[in-house]
Amino acid sequence: MARRKTKAPGPIKKWWLSKHEYHYQAYTGMTLLTFAIMLYSFILFFFTDFAQEASQRMVSLAWLGLLGGALVLFFVAPEFFYFFGKRQTLSEILNLDSRAEVMRRRKEAENAADLLGKPFQSRLKGLYERLGISIPKRYTNISSPDEQGSRGSSEEE
Repeated sequence: MARRKTKAPGPIKKWWLSKHEYHYQAYTGMTLLTFAIMLYSFILFFFTDFAQEASQRMVSLAWLGLLGGALVLFFVAPEFFYFFGKRQTLSEILNLDSRAEVMRRRKEAENAADLLGKPFQSRLKGLYERLGISIPKRYTNISSPDEQGSRGSSEEE
């Protein structure tokens, strides 16, 4: 049987996939920016006399902001909420004091931390150190928040 050939990702897609730890910040920024543009355009149209007083060019820009913001949010917001859900899950796990519960949810926490990037991996490593849980090899090069705090105080002296 013949296999279907998959195209190799283009250079932009390769670059984007290589920056996986910045996806959460990028989606958050894009979501907030497009929501602000859409909300501002909505307020201009429906709560002010903007359409009567403004030039045709400004009205066109406001429509572009309203419709373009809605279109971009349609694609970006689901990704943002996916990452936000992972962040909420990790925050719940980081607030746990039960070693057994953290061990039970370990895989879920590590997947979320890997998806969200180094700051979250660092916090998870700090939790593992505090509870006496063995640290995965991929987190050994990451400094935990406790190590960063003790280094900062020794440098000040």
